[in-house]
Amino acid sequence: MDLSGGCVLVTGGAHRVGKAIALTLAKMGAAQVVFTFNSSVEAAEKSAQEIRSFGCEVLAIRCDQSDIQQIDATLEMVQKRFGRLDVLINSASVLFEGEFHEVTPENWDQVMNINARGPFFFMQKAASLMLAGDGGVIVNIIDESAVKPALRWVHHGASKSALWNITRSGSMALAPHIRVNAVLPGAVLKPPDYTDEYWEGLISNIPLRKLGSAEDVCQAVEYLIKADFVTGQMIVVDGGATVQ
Repeated sequence: MDLSGGCVLVTGGAHRVGKAIALTLAKMGAAQVVFTFNSSVEAAEKSAQEIRSFGCEVLAIRCDQSDIQQIDATLEMVQKRFGRLDVLINSASVLFEGEFHEVTPENWDQVMNINARGPFFFMQKAASLMLAGDGGVIVNIIDESAVKPALRWVHHGASKSALWNITRSGSMALAPHIRVNAVLPGAVLKPPDYTDEYWEGLISNIPLRKLGSAEDVCQAVEYLIKADFVTGQMIVVDGGATVQ
């Protein structure tokens, strides 16, 4: 897909990897960049200003994607404002630590609703808008817990595994007009609660012996948008960590 003049939607685009992806899509020539945020109002305003510097029209929408009505409202705003949608990037997610015996039903529901159910219904609603036009591209951002045991985040791992399954199922259900793929980042951006010592220590478990960056993820997203003969696939951006 040539993104020039297109309309894109990035969930969780106010900060971190989601913001980096939104900026990349602007650089690729998107005319309209929509992104969602939940509580990061100040970060959303700053991100919107940065994206506009590339000449894009920007729409930042507050959306708690555990609430299906808010997902519906988001897509309705996109349709009303722009009348089309070409690309959806499902980047928004939450990560709550919890050992196997510590996870509560409330923890489980919150993580699954945001990390798996929310992206699914974003895909479903976005697909209707894409199919009213010339089709589109969907890229879901997952992580290592989708393919490796996540002992400290079992509910997170379950949600990301579900999203990978949703990606594959969606690629079949929405073909041939919509391509659906995923990107699996590894250690590319240090979480706020990680110490520098712990973060740097991860290098010993990465075969390439270095940490990644948000730009590495953006390169994979850009490829999947442009690659018109690729669907139902996952690009792993982790320096080989999941090979072990």
